[in-house]
Amino acid sequence: MQEIVTRYQEPIGLNLGSHSALDAWQGQRNYGLRSIIYTTPSRARIYLQNPMVGKLEEIVEDLPMLVRRDLRVVNDLKDVRKSDDWKSVIVIMDKYSDIVKYVDKLIDLECLQITNRAFAVYVGGDEHCSVIENDYAVPILGSRNLLKIENRGEIEKDYYWFAEQAGIPYPKSYKYEFHEGGIRFREPIDEPMILKAEHAHRAFEREFIFAADSRDLEEKVEREVTAGNLSKEALENGRAEQIVLGPHANFNFFFSPLDAKSEWGDTEDWFAKLYNVSIEEARICLANQFLSIDERRETILDGLKRLPSDVQDKIKKVPSFEVTAHAILSLRESLLKDLHRYADRFLLACREHVYPGIIGAWCLQTLITWDRVSKYEVKPSVKLDFTSGVEAKTAADYGLYDVPEERDPYMHIPVTQDVALRHGGGTNVHMGLGSQYANAKYRRRMSTGDRIALEIRRAQKTNQLHELIT
Repeated sequence: MQEIVTRYQEPIGLNLGSHSALDAWQGQRNYGLRSIIYTTPSRARIYLQNPMVGKLEEIVEDLPMLVRRDLRVVNDLKDVRKSDDWKSVIVIMDKYSDIVKYVDKLIDLECLQITNRAFAVYVGGDEHCSVIENDYAVPILGSRNLLKIENRGEIEKDYYWFAEQAGIPYPKSYKYEFHEGGIRFREPIDEPMILKAEHAHRAFEREFIFAADSRDLEEKVEREVTAGNLSKEALENGRAEQIVLGPHANFNFFFSPLDAKSEWGDTEDWFAKLYNVSIEEARICLANQFLSIDERRETILDGLKRLPSDVQDKIKKVPSFEVTAHAILSLRESLLKDLHRYADRFLLACREHVYPGIIGAWCLQTLITWDRVSKYEVKPSVKLDFTSGVEAKTAADYGLYDVPEERDPYMHIPVTQDVALRHGGGTNVHMGLGSQYANAKYRRRMSTGDRIALEIRRAQKTNQLHELIT
Protein backbone atom coordinates (compact mmCIF):
# COMPACT_ATOMS: atom_id res chain seq x y z
CA MET A 1 0.00 0.00 0.00
CA GLN A 2 2.80 2.41 0.84
CA GLU A 3 4.47 1.70 -2.47
CA ILE A 4 1.22 2.31 -4.35
CA VAL A 5 0.67 5.78 -2.90
CA THR A 6 4.14 6.93 -3.92
CA ARG A 7 2.71 6.99 -7.44
CA TYR A 8 -0.37 9.05 -6.49
CA GLN A 9 -0.43 12.50 -8.08
CA GLU A 10 -3.86 13.61 -6.82
CA PRO A 11 -5.25 11.48 -3.95
CA ILE A 12 -9.04 11.21 -3.71
CA GLY A 13 -10.83 10.74 -0.40
CA LEU A 14 -12.92 7.55 -0.43
CA ASN A 15 -15.74 7.49 2.11
CA LEU A 16 -18.29 4.83 3.00
CA GLY A 17 -21.58 6.73 3.11
CA SER A 18 -22.60 6.31 6.73
CA HIS A 19 -21.50 7.12 10.29
CA SER A 20 -19.20 10.20 9.99
CA ALA A 21 -18.97 10.49 6.20
CA LEU A 22 -20.46 14.00 6.07
CA ASP A 23 -17.70 15.37 8.30
CA ALA A 24 -15.05 13.57 6.24
CA TRP A 25 -16.60 14.83 2.99
CA GLN A 26 -16.79 18.46 4.07
CA GLY A 27 -13.18 18.31 5.26
CA GLN A 28 -12.03 17.08 1.86
CA ARG A 29 -14.03 19.84 0.15
CA ASN A 30 -12.59 22.46 2.51
CA TYR A 31 -9.01 21.44 1.66
CA GLY A 32 -9.47 21.12 -2.09
CA LEU A 33 -9.48 17.31 -2.28
CA ARG A 34 -11.81 15.41 -4.54
CA SER A 35 -14.15 12.87 -2.92
CA ILE A 36 -16.02 9.67 -3.66
CA ILE A 37 -18.93 8.59 -1.45
CA TYR A 38 -20.19 5.03 -1.89
CA THR A 39 -23.56 4.31 -0.36
CA THR A 40 -26.76 2.31 -0.75
CA PRO A 41 -30.21 3.33 -2.09
CA SER A 42 -31.65 3.52 1.42
CA ARG A 43 -29.00 6.01 2.58
CA ALA A 44 -28.23 7.86 -0.63
CA ARG A 45 -30.61 10.71 0.18
CA ILE A 46 -28.35 11.73 3.10
CA TYR A 47 -25.66 12.75 0.61
CA LEU A 48 -27.99 13.83 -2.20
CA GLN A 49 -29.66 16.31 0.16
CA ASN A 50 -26.51 17.43 2.01
CA PRO A 51 -24.03 18.03 -0.83
CA MET A 52 -20.54 19.36 -0.02
CA VAL A 53 -19.64 21.34 -3.13
CA GLY A 54 -17.62 24.35 -4.18
CA LYS A 55 -13.99 24.98 -4.97
CA LEU A 56 -11.37 25.76 -2.36
CA GLU A 57 -12.33 29.01 -0.56
CA GLU A 58 -15.34 29.49 -2.87
CA ILE A 59 -18.38 31.13 -1.29
CA VAL A 60 -21.50 29.04 -1.83
CA GLU A 61 -24.46 31.19 -2.85
CA ASP A 62 -26.22 29.37 -5.71
CA LEU A 63 -26.22 25.83 -4.32
CA PRO A 64 -28.08 24.10 -7.20
CA MET A 65 -25.64 25.58 -9.73
CA LEU A 66 -22.59 24.32 -7.77
CA VAL A 67 -24.15 20.88 -7.29
CA ARG A 68 -24.79 20.73 -11.03
CA ARG A 69 -21.21 21.74 -11.73
CA ASP A 70 -19.30 19.72 -9.09
CA LEU A 71 -21.27 16.59 -8.20
CA ARG A 72 -21.81 13.42 -10.21
CA VAL A 73 -24.05 10.48 -9.25
CA VAL A 74 -23.55 6.99 -10.70
CA ASN A 75 -24.39 3.40 -9.82
CA ASP A 76 -21.20 1.90 -11.23
CA LEU A 77 -17.67 3.05 -10.40
CA LYS A 78 -16.61 2.09 -13.91
CA ASP A 79 -18.46 5.19 -15.11
CA VAL A 80 -16.15 7.48 -13.10
CA ARG A 81 -13.20 8.96 -15.00
CA LYS A 82 -10.59 10.96 -13.15
CA SER A 83 -10.02 13.21 -16.16
CA ASP A 84 -13.61 14.48 -16.00
CA ASP A 85 -14.41 17.82 -14.37
CA TRP A 86 -15.99 16.82 -11.06
CA LYS A 87 -15.26 17.51 -7.41
CA SER A 88 -17.30 14.71 -5.86
CA VAL A 89 -19.01 11.51 -6.94
CA ILE A 90 -21.78 9.61 -5.16
CA VAL A 91 -21.79 5.93 -6.10
CA ILE A 92 -25.03 4.13 -5.26
CA MET A 93 -24.41 0.39 -4.78
CA ASP A 94 -26.68 -2.48 -3.86
CA LYS A 95 -24.61 -3.14 -0.74
CA TYR A 96 -21.50 -1.60 0.81
CA SER A 97 -19.42 -4.74 0.46
CA ASP A 98 -19.64 -4.39 -3.34
CA ILE A 99 -16.82 -1.85 -3.08
CA VAL A 100 -14.35 -4.75 -2.88
CA LYS A 101 -15.14 -5.61 -6.52
CA TYR A 102 -13.65 -2.29 -7.63
CA VAL A 103 -10.19 -2.47 -6.05
CA ASP A 104 -8.31 -1.99 -9.34
CA LYS A 105 -10.53 0.92 -10.33
CA LEU A 106 -10.04 2.59 -6.95
CA ILE A 107 -6.27 2.35 -7.34
CA ASP A 108 -6.51 3.85 -10.83
CA LEU A 109 -8.51 6.75 -9.38
CA GLU A 110 -5.84 7.19 -6.66
CA CYS A 111 -8.24 6.68 -3.75
CA LEU A 112 -7.44 6.71 -0.04
CA GLN A 113 -10.04 4.92 2.09
CA ILE A 114 -11.11 6.97 5.12
CA THR A 115 -12.10 4.52 7.85
CA ASN A 116 -15.20 4.68 10.03
CA ARG A 117 -17.10 2.07 12.05
CA ALA A 118 -19.52 1.37 9.21
CA PHE A 119 -16.58 0.51 6.96
CA ALA A 120 -15.26 -2.03 9.49
CA VAL A 121 -18.73 -3.55 9.98
CA TYR A 122 -20.10 -3.65 6.43
CA VAL A 123 -16.89 -4.29 4.51
CA GLY A 124 -14.89 -6.10 7.21
CA GLY A 125 -16.51 -9.46 6.56
CA ASP A 126 -16.15 -10.94 10.06
CA GLU A 127 -15.01 -10.14 13.60
CA HIS A 128 -11.38 -10.12 12.44
CA CYS A 129 -12.13 -7.67 9.59
CA SER A 130 -10.54 -10.30 7.36
CA VAL A 131 -11.80 -8.82 4.09
CA ILE A 132 -10.21 -5.46 4.92
CA GLU A 133 -6.95 -7.00 6.13
CA ASN A 134 -6.53 -9.57 3.35
CA ASP A 135 -8.63 -8.68 0.28
CA TYR A 136 -9.27 -4.94 0.18
CA ALA A 137 -6.08 -3.83 -1.56
CA VAL A 138 -6.79 -0.10 -1.39
CA PRO A 139 -4.56 2.24 0.66
CA ILE A 140 -6.20 3.02 4.01
CA LEU A 141 -5.54 6.23 5.90
CA GLY A 142 -5.09 4.74 9.35
CA SER A 143 -4.27 1.36 10.84
CA ARG A 144 -5.73 -1.52 8.84
CA ASN A 145 -4.88 -4.05 11.58
CA LEU A 146 -6.40 -2.14 14.51
CA LEU A 147 -9.95 -1.87 13.19
CA LYS A 148 -10.84 -5.32 14.56
CA ILE A 149 -9.96 -4.54 18.18
CA GLU A 150 -13.31 -2.76 18.54
CA ASN A 151 -15.04 -6.14 18.27
CA ARG A 152 -15.09 -6.54 22.02
CA GLY A 153 -15.39 -10.10 23.26
CA GLU A 154 -15.15 -11.54 19.75
CA ILE A 155 -11.36 -11.57 19.42
CA GLU A 156 -8.63 -12.30 21.94
CA LYS A 157 -6.82 -8.96 21.82
CA ASP A 158 -9.67 -6.46 21.83
CA TYR A 159 -9.39 -2.90 23.07
CA TYR A 160 -9.74 -4.02 26.70
CA TRP A 161 -6.55 -6.04 26.20
CA PHE A 162 -4.78 -2.94 24.88
CA ALA A 163 -6.16 -0.85 27.75
CA GLU A 164 -4.71 -3.37 30.18
CA GLN A 165 -1.33 -3.20 28.44
CA ALA A 166 -1.48 0.60 28.61
CA GLY A 167 -2.43 0.57 32.28
CA ILE A 168 -5.40 2.89 31.79
CA PRO A 169 -8.66 2.61 33.77
CA TYR A 170 -11.45 0.51 32.27
CA PRO A 171 -14.51 -1.18 33.82
CA LYS A 172 -13.86 -4.31 35.86
CA SER A 173 -15.43 -7.45 34.38
CA TYR A 174 -17.12 -10.34 36.22
CA LYS A 175 -17.09 -13.98 35.13
CA TYR A 176 -20.33 -15.93 35.05
CA GLU A 177 -21.40 -19.49 34.25
CA PHE A 178 -24.11 -20.58 31.82
CA HIS A 179 -27.11 -22.73 32.54
CA GLU A 180 -30.23 -23.46 30.60
CA GLY A 181 -32.17 -20.23 30.44
CA GLY A 182 -29.60 -17.87 31.92
CA ILE A 183 -26.39 -17.21 33.84
CA ARG A 184 -25.05 -17.64 37.38
CA PHE A 185 -22.23 -15.84 39.17
CA ARG A 186 -19.94 -17.94 41.35
CA GLU A 187 -20.01 -15.37 44.13
CA PRO A 188 -22.54 -12.61 44.80
CA ILE A 189 -21.48 -9.14 43.63
CA ASP A 190 -22.91 -6.26 45.59
CA GLU A 191 -22.50 -3.33 43.21
CA PRO A 192 -24.28 -1.98 40.13
CA MET A 193 -23.41 -3.86 36.95
CA ILE A 194 -24.29 -4.18 33.28
CA LEU A 195 -24.34 -7.04 30.80
CA LYS A 196 -23.27 -6.23 27.23
CA ALA A 197 -24.15 -8.90 24.67
CA GLU A 198 -25.17 -9.18 21.03
CA HIS A 199 -28.91 -8.86 20.44
CA ALA A 200 -30.49 -12.09 19.16
CA HIS A 201 -32.24 -10.42 16.20
CA ARG A 202 -29.99 -7.44 15.36
CA ALA A 203 -26.48 -8.58 14.54
CA PHE A 204 -24.94 -5.09 14.65
CA GLU A 205 -26.66 -4.03 17.88
CA ARG A 206 -25.87 -4.97 21.45
CA GLU A 207 -28.22 -5.75 24.30
CA PHE A 208 -27.53 -3.76 27.46
CA ILE A 209 -29.00 -4.98 30.77
CA PHE A 210 -28.55 -2.86 33.88
CA ALA A 211 -28.77 -4.39 37.32
CA ALA A 212 -28.35 -3.34 40.95
CA ASP A 213 -26.25 -6.43 41.75
CA SER A 214 -25.47 -9.93 40.45
CA ARG A 215 -28.75 -11.46 41.65
CA ASP A 216 -30.73 -8.74 39.92
CA LEU A 217 -28.78 -9.33 36.70
CA GLU A 218 -29.37 -13.09 36.79
CA GLU A 219 -33.12 -12.53 37.03
CA LYS A 220 -33.17 -9.99 34.20
CA VAL A 221 -31.07 -12.16 31.89
CA GLU A 222 -33.46 -15.06 32.44
CA ARG A 223 -36.38 -12.86 31.39
CA GLU A 224 -34.53 -11.65 28.27
CA VAL A 225 -33.62 -15.23 27.26
CA THR A 226 -37.26 -16.28 27.68
CA ALA A 227 -38.33 -13.31 25.56
CA GLY A 228 -35.93 -14.37 22.82
CA ASN A 229 -33.69 -11.28 22.98
CA LEU A 230 -30.58 -13.16 24.17
CA SER A 231 -29.14 -16.40 22.85
CA LYS A 232 -26.71 -18.82 24.47
CA GLU A 233 -24.06 -17.81 21.92
CA ALA A 234 -24.54 -14.13 22.75
CA LEU A 235 -24.13 -14.85 26.47
CA GLU A 236 -20.96 -16.85 25.81
CA ASN A 237 -19.47 -13.81 24.08
CA GLY A 238 -21.04 -11.26 26.42
CA ARG A 239 -19.38 -9.26 29.15
CA ALA A 240 -20.68 -8.44 32.61
CA GLU A 241 -18.92 -5.40 34.02
CA GLN A 242 -19.18 -2.80 36.72
CA ILE A 243 -21.23 0.28 36.06
CA VAL A 244 -19.01 3.34 36.18
CA LEU A 245 -21.04 6.28 37.42
CA GLY A 246 -20.29 9.55 35.67
CA PRO A 247 -20.92 11.58 32.51
CA HIS A 248 -20.13 10.04 29.15
CA ALA A 249 -17.44 11.83 27.10
CA ASN A 250 -15.91 10.90 23.74
CA PHE A 251 -12.43 12.41 23.36
CA ASN A 252 -11.43 12.82 19.71
CA PHE A 253 -7.71 12.71 18.90
CA PHE A 254 -5.58 12.81 15.79
CA PHE A 255 -2.14 11.22 15.68
CA SER A 256 -0.02 12.89 13.02
CA PRO A 257 2.92 10.81 11.74
CA LEU A 258 4.18 14.00 10.06
CA ASP A 259 4.22 15.95 13.33
CA ALA A 260 5.87 13.01 15.12
CA LYS A 261 8.88 13.49 12.83
CA SER A 262 8.99 17.28 13.32
CA GLU A 263 10.97 19.38 15.78
CA TRP A 264 8.96 21.09 18.55
CA GLY A 265 11.66 23.33 20.05
CA ASP A 266 11.63 23.97 23.79
CA THR A 267 8.33 22.09 24.11
CA GLU A 268 9.84 18.73 23.21
CA ASP A 269 12.88 19.37 25.42
CA TRP A 270 10.78 20.09 28.48
CA PHE A 271 8.31 17.30 27.78
CA ALA A 272 11.21 14.84 27.62
CA LYS A 273 12.76 16.27 30.78
CA LEU A 274 9.55 16.36 32.83
CA TYR A 275 8.26 12.93 31.88
CA ASN A 276 11.56 11.07 31.63
CA VAL A 277 11.30 10.13 27.94
CA SER A 278 13.48 10.53 24.87
CA ILE A 279 13.06 13.37 22.38
CA GLU A 280 11.63 10.90 19.85
CA GLU A 281 9.09 9.68 22.42
CA ALA A 282 8.21 13.27 23.36
CA ARG A 283 7.47 14.07 19.71
CA ILE A 284 5.19 11.05 19.45
CA CYS A 285 3.14 12.27 22.42
CA LEU A 286 3.04 15.87 21.18
CA ALA A 287 1.81 14.59 17.80
CA ASN A 288 -1.14 12.89 19.55
CA GLN A 289 -3.34 15.96 19.14
CA PHE A 290 -6.52 16.47 21.15
CA LEU A 291 -9.28 17.87 18.92
CA SER A 292 -12.69 17.80 20.58
CA ILE A 293 -15.23 16.22 22.94
CA ASP A 294 -18.73 14.99 22.26
CA GLU A 295 -21.31 13.02 24.20
CA ARG A 296 -24.01 10.59 23.10
CA ARG A 297 -27.76 10.87 23.20
CA GLU A 298 -29.24 7.38 23.23
CA THR A 299 -32.71 6.01 22.57
CA ILE A 300 -34.61 4.86 24.63
CA LEU A 301 -32.48 5.66 27.66
CA ASP A 302 -32.54 9.44 27.27
CA GLY A 303 -36.32 9.46 27.01
CA LEU A 304 -36.68 7.44 30.19
CA LYS A 305 -34.28 9.71 32.08
CA ARG A 306 -36.55 12.68 31.34
CA LEU A 307 -39.54 11.10 33.05
CA PRO A 308 -40.37 11.60 36.75
CA SER A 309 -38.83 8.89 38.93
CA ASP A 310 -42.22 7.48 39.99
CA VAL A 311 -43.13 6.96 36.31
CA GLN A 312 -39.74 5.36 35.60
CA ASP A 313 -40.38 2.85 38.39
CA LYS A 314 -43.66 1.75 36.80
CA ILE A 315 -42.38 1.37 33.24
CA LYS A 316 -41.35 -2.21 32.56
CA LYS A 317 -39.60 -1.54 29.25
CA VAL A 318 -35.88 -2.37 29.33
CA PRO A 319 -33.97 0.70 28.11
CA SER A 320 -32.11 0.40 24.81
CA PHE A 321 -28.99 2.34 23.86
CA GLU A 322 -29.11 3.02 20.13
CA VAL A 323 -26.94 6.10 19.57
CA THR A 324 -29.22 8.75 18.11
CA ALA A 325 -27.47 12.11 18.48
CA HIS A 326 -24.35 13.80 19.81
CA ALA A 327 -23.68 17.03 21.68
CA ILE A 328 -20.59 19.18 22.21
CA LEU A 329 -18.80 19.16 25.57
CA SER A 330 -15.79 20.83 27.11
CA LEU A 331 -13.73 19.40 29.95
CA ARG A 332 -12.74 20.87 33.28
CA GLU A 333 -9.26 22.08 32.39
CA SER A 334 -7.43 20.39 35.26
CA LEU A 335 -8.62 16.99 33.98
CA LEU A 336 -6.82 17.40 30.68
CA LYS A 337 -3.57 16.21 32.26
CA ASP A 338 -5.11 12.81 33.02
CA LEU A 339 -6.84 12.61 29.65
CA HIS A 340 -3.54 13.21 27.82
CA ARG A 341 -1.70 10.76 30.04
CA TYR A 342 -4.17 7.93 29.36
CA ALA A 343 -4.48 8.73 25.65
CA ASP A 344 -0.69 8.70 25.25
CA ARG A 345 -0.45 5.40 27.12
CA PHE A 346 -3.03 3.80 24.85
CA LEU A 347 -1.37 5.14 21.72
CA LEU A 348 2.01 3.82 22.87
CA ALA A 349 0.58 0.39 23.70
CA CYS A 350 -0.89 0.11 20.21
CA ARG A 351 2.38 1.27 18.71
CA GLU A 352 4.32 -1.36 20.65
CA HIS A 353 2.03 -4.31 19.91
CA VAL A 354 0.71 -3.54 16.38
CA TYR A 355 3.29 -1.28 14.77
CA PRO A 356 2.97 1.43 13.46
CA GLY A 357 -0.04 1.66 15.74
CA ILE A 358 -2.65 4.41 15.55
CA ILE A 359 -2.55 6.70 12.53
CA GLY A 360 -4.87 9.66 12.08
CA ALA A 361 -8.26 10.04 13.75
CA TRP A 362 -9.17 8.02 16.83
CA CYS A 363 -11.43 8.35 19.85
CA LEU A 364 -11.16 7.46 23.54
CA GLN A 365 -14.69 6.96 24.87
CA THR A 366 -14.95 7.34 28.62
CA LEU A 367 -17.13 7.66 31.66
CA ILE A 368 -15.68 10.22 34.06
CA THR A 369 -16.21 9.07 37.62
CA TRP A 370 -15.20 10.31 41.08
CA ASP A 371 -13.41 7.62 43.03
CA ARG A 372 -10.22 6.66 44.85
CA VAL A 373 -7.17 6.92 42.63
CA SER A 374 -5.88 3.56 43.86
CA LYS A 375 -8.97 1.78 42.55
CA TYR A 376 -8.12 2.59 38.94
CA GLU A 377 -4.47 3.58 38.70
CA VAL A 378 -2.55 0.68 37.12
CA LYS A 379 1.10 0.46 36.13
CA PRO A 380 1.33 0.18 32.33
CA SER A 381 3.32 -2.55 30.64
CA VAL A 382 4.34 -0.30 27.76
CA LYS A 383 7.88 1.03 27.81
CA LEU A 384 6.87 4.57 28.74
CA ASP A 385 5.55 4.83 32.28
CA PHE A 386 3.86 8.19 32.61
CA THR A 387 3.54 7.82 36.37
CA SER A 388 7.21 8.83 36.48
CA GLY A 389 8.73 12.27 36.55
CA VAL A 390 6.39 14.90 37.93
CA GLU A 391 3.23 12.93 37.13
CA ALA A 392 0.68 12.60 39.90
CA LYS A 393 1.89 10.73 42.97
CA THR A 394 0.39 12.68 45.87
CA ALA A 395 -2.98 14.26 46.55
CA ALA A 396 -1.49 17.69 45.80
CA ASP A 397 -0.27 16.41 42.43
CA TYR A 398 -3.88 15.59 41.62
CA GLY A 399 -4.92 19.13 42.52
CA LEU A 400 -6.25 18.20 45.98
CA TYR A 401 -4.73 20.42 48.65
CA ASP A 402 -6.98 19.62 51.60
CA VAL A 403 -6.31 15.85 51.80
CA PRO A 404 -3.79 14.44 54.31
CA GLU A 405 -0.91 12.76 52.53
CA GLU A 406 -1.47 9.40 54.20
CA ARG A 407 -4.96 9.12 52.73
CA ASP A 408 -5.91 7.59 49.38
CA PRO A 409 -7.42 10.60 47.57
CA TYR A 410 -10.58 10.79 45.49
CA MET A 411 -10.25 12.31 42.04
CA HIS A 412 -12.02 12.62 38.70
CA ILE A 413 -10.99 9.57 36.66
CA PRO A 414 -11.71 9.05 32.94
CA VAL A 415 -12.59 5.33 32.72
CA THR A 416 -12.34 3.96 29.19
CA GLN A 417 -15.44 2.06 28.12
CA ASP A 418 -14.85 2.06 24.36
CA VAL A 419 -12.17 3.00 21.84
CA ALA A 420 -12.50 3.90 18.15
CA LEU A 421 -9.36 3.42 16.08
CA ARG A 422 -10.76 5.43 13.14
CA HIS A 423 -12.95 8.48 12.46
CA GLY A 424 -15.26 8.72 15.48
CA GLY A 425 -19.03 8.63 15.25
CA GLY A 426 -19.78 11.89 17.02
CA THR A 427 -17.70 14.30 14.96
CA ASN A 428 -20.56 15.42 12.71
CA VAL A 429 -21.46 17.65 15.66
CA HIS A 430 -18.32 19.69 14.85
CA MET A 431 -18.98 19.84 11.10
CA GLY A 432 -19.04 23.46 9.93
CA LEU A 433 -18.30 24.64 13.49
CA GLY A 434 -14.93 23.01 14.02
CA SER A 435 -13.61 21.38 17.18
CA GLN A 436 -13.06 23.78 20.06
CA TYR A 437 -9.59 22.55 21.07
CA ALA A 438 -8.42 22.11 17.47
CA ASN A 439 -9.91 25.48 16.46
CA ALA A 440 -7.91 27.19 19.18
CA LYS A 441 -4.66 25.49 18.16
CA TYR A 442 -5.04 26.03 14.42
CA ARG A 443 -6.80 29.44 14.58
CA ARG A 444 -9.51 28.26 12.16
CA ARG A 445 -12.44 25.89 12.03
CA MET A 446 -10.98 22.40 12.30
CA SER A 447 -13.33 19.43 12.64
CA THR A 448 -11.97 15.89 12.58
CA GLY A 449 -12.87 15.72 8.89
CA ASP A 450 -10.87 18.90 8.30
CA ARG A 451 -7.90 17.53 10.23
CA ILE A 452 -7.87 14.33 8.16
CA ALA A 453 -7.94 16.34 4.92
CA LEU A 454 -5.22 18.71 6.17
CA GLU A 455 -2.92 15.74 6.87
CA ILE A 456 -3.51 14.35 3.37
CA ARG A 457 -2.79 17.74 1.82
CA ARG A 458 0.41 18.21 3.86
CA ALA A 459 1.62 14.70 3.06
CA GLN A 460 0.92 15.16 -0.63
CA LYS A 461 2.89 18.41 -0.79
CA THR A 462 5.90 16.87 0.96
CA ASN A 463 5.78 13.43 -0.74
CA GLN A 464 4.97 11.67 2.54
CA LEU A 465 1.63 10.00 1.79
CA HIS A 466 3.24 6.65 2.57
CA GLU A 467 3.59 7.74 6.22
CA LEU A 468 -0.21 7.82 6.60
CA ILE A 469 -1.06 4.55 4.90
CA THR A 470 -1.43 0.88 5.79
